[in-house]
Amino acid sequence: MGTDGGGRQAGGQGKGTIMSALARRLAAASTVFAVSLATVLVAAPAHAADPPMCGDTIMTDTVLTADLVCDGSTDGLIIGAAGVTLDLGGHTISGPGAYATPRAGVRVAQLSGVTVTRGTVSGFQSGVVLDEAWGASVTKLAVVGNDQGINLAGGGGHRVAQNTVSDNGRDGIRLGLSARNTVTQNTVDGNVWGITVANGSSANVVSRNAVTGSEAVGLSSFDRTTGTVFSQNTVAGGWGEGIVTSDDTTSNTVSQNKSIANGGTGIRVANALVVKNTATDNGGQGIVASGVSSDGGGNKAAGNLLSPQCSGVVCSIP
Repeated sequence: MGTDGGGRQAGGQGKGTIMSALARRLAAASTVFAVSLATVLVAAPAHAADPPMCGDTIMTDTVLTADLVCDGSTDGLIIGAAGVTLDLGGHTISGPGAYATPRAGVRVAQLSGVTVTRGTVSGFQSGVVLDEAWGASVTKLAVVGNDQGINLAGGGGHRVAQNTVSDNGRDGIRLGLSARNTVTQNTVDGNVWGITVANGSSANVVSRNAVTGSEAVGLSSFDRTTGTVFSQNTVAGGWGEGIVTSDDTTSNTVSQNKSIANGGTGIRVANALVVKNTATDNGGQGIVASGVSSDGGGNKAAGNLLSPQCSGVVCSIP
């Protein structure tokens, strides 16, 4: 074998050079592969959380992405932490029927600051239950075809607003043993009782609601309630009386309401300040005030079936 000018074997130099180049190429290829793999792993999206199922407890803010069809063996969804927002995202939580289950569509128990909004709840014993909870917001729901629509049971400080509550077997919206709630701008249609304040509830404001087609009473306050305000509501087309506060209630205010074409008395109140209400075309008298009631003036009545048009307050013609 020949040598180069330096006495080294030419063949040995070529072999070493080739081996070194090959090693460098393999190392570079390994580096590129490792970087590419890392890029793929980093770029791969994390798996989204599984969507809620019937009976789940919601612990963080949640937006539904599909309807839930529940068999009624559990509540539809249960809120399990304070301050959580459950956004139904326009979807429906449905149960097996108003009288097929003792469950609620959405249940909030002993928690504060919860929000339930934007969707439909149907086919449960109660659509939405706030059970000894505080400061909840229930808005923009359609609560349809339950036994009770929205049930405020104990606690209070809630805002129930801009809901459509219809065709429920008992109360559309019920307040029991609950205080300092605001129930406003709801459309309440075709329930047996429209909006009910009962069972020792106190300091509740029911205002600017449209209550139609109730089978019993549109707005009612009874059973030792105190400080109920019925203001600027329209109650129409019910089978029974329009607005009632019973003899065992105290410190009521009935102001600027309209009671139209109900089957019984338009407005029958006890122990209330009665001011600027209008009652027309009802099947009984227009306005009847009793007990420790006071006439705040501005009440109007006409076209009611029974005379006089008003008792206990002075009415003019609208």
